Amino acid sequence: MNPDQTFLIVVDGALRRLSLGDLQKMMGNNIFYPSITLEQSSNPKFALPTPFMADMYQRAMGGYMMKVVNGKVFAAKLDASTWEFFADGTKVDDASKYETMVHVPDCHFKAEGKTMQFGGLFPISGGKTFDSPNWVGAYEMYVDGNGVGHSRPNVAPSHSRTMSAFWDCAQKLGSNFGLANYGFQCLIEALEQVSFGDLNTQSVIGPGFQNENWTACRNIPMGKCISLGDGSGKVLYNDATLGNQYPVKLFSFEDLWGKLWEFRPNIRFYMDGDTRYAVVYSGNRVSNTADGRKFTVPSSANGEYITKKTLGAYWDAFPQAVGGGDSTYYCDGFWASTGGELLNVGGAANFGSLCGLSSTSSNNGFSVSGTRIGARLAFYGNPTIVSRFGAHGDVRQRLALAAHLLVS
Repeated sequence: MNPDQTFLIVVDGALRRLSLGDLQKMMGNNIFYPSITLEQSSNPKFALPTPFMADMYQRAMGGYMMKVVNGKVFAAKLDASTWEFFADGTKVDDASKYETMVHVPDCHFKAEGKTMQFGGLFPISGGKTFDSPNWVGAYEMYVDGNGVGHSRPNVAPSHSRTMSAFWDCAQKLGSNFGLANYGFQCLIEALEQVSFGDLNTQSVIGPGFQNENWTACRNIPMGKCISLGDGSGKVLYNDATLGNQYPVKLFSFEDLWGKLWEFRPNIRFYMDGDTRYAVVYSGNRVSNTADGRKFTVPSSANGEYITKKTLGAYWDAFPQAVGGGDSTYYCDGFWASTGGELLNVGGAANFGSLCGLSSTSSNNGFSVSGTRIGARLAFYGNPTIVSRFGAHGDVRQRLALAAHLLVS
């Protein structure tokens, strides 16, 4: 039989399509739900099963050009190897006409304590799904002169807005647009863990921008990693001011650390007496009062390195203890205070080795805005998938067909 032949299989009541080759690998390796266990030692590396499920999930991700046309949202797949072309081979005419987004399929897992089974595209009985939007910006948000938020290359990311203001900028694209949230953060950290078996993302992927002149790093236009397509890695960037720098891309997302701190809504913090709590809430919104599931978190940390995270049944990515170093445990920094009300992640260039995928700041009030804080666009709806955009492309054809059906 042809290994490219596909089959529909039922997993926990959900239909999934698999190629014969993929099915043979899964059955042969007996790795339907591989498990990882974290924090067993100070070594950031840990035992990793064959990462086949993670590979399958990554192949279902990838970059798309998204466009809003007459209130309808369309998306066209980019070439996996270089985002200068659509997947059908058509050259991208002008990236500034679109939002460069990454598809983030529902991601299934089952966790307890410090151990997680990763289902990826496949549900696990008794498990959960990360509460992430299915479409997240490949780049940090750029806000244009009309106050509209975008995910585009060849511009510098915007800053000096509150989290609520960034959300308002996203909403100007449409009611289903918002910000990458805490659920996305938990998902992307879990995917890194089951893909690489190493918590030191600066070592695994690259350092990102690192320089005391963080404003110069921030102001470099995004898109330096466009040649990596849907992949992960780093590229060399050099200029007279900064010398050699290494912007990074992880699972199609550029500059998750080393350029700007990023807001992550859907988690908030408050004090009750001497105890500090996190509240995780759902929905495309930004709130400082929303109800949700609750757990205790540290009330003080000042840039020490993370040693423990909340993890548990929801595989929460929020830190619980510090005392490590830049090559032990999670290898990233943590900030917390009694007055902190919201979450920032990633870190700016001047934070050096404290930056990384796990780097977490929760010491700012809800109304904070800053020159080192940005956001990342997200889409909480379901776009219509087309093969490409253009003067005679799929979007115009589909809109014409829709108009004809309405009239007839």
